[in-house]
Amino acid sequence: MKEQRNFHALRAHIDLLLKDGAQIIKREPLTLNVSGHLYRVQHGMLIGYAAAA
Repeated sequence: MKEQRNFHALRAHIDLLLKDGAQIIKREPLTLNVSGHLYRVQHGMLIGYAAAA
């Protein structure tokens, strides 16, 4: 079976963030709460865009 995922390094980084306590806030687009800061995955990049309330 062919691997269809892209951005393997980003996926590994997000897996580590989740292991260290980050929370998935939304799945589409993927949005994470990391130590009180919100990050969104866009175009294969993890972009910080706001402080969590």
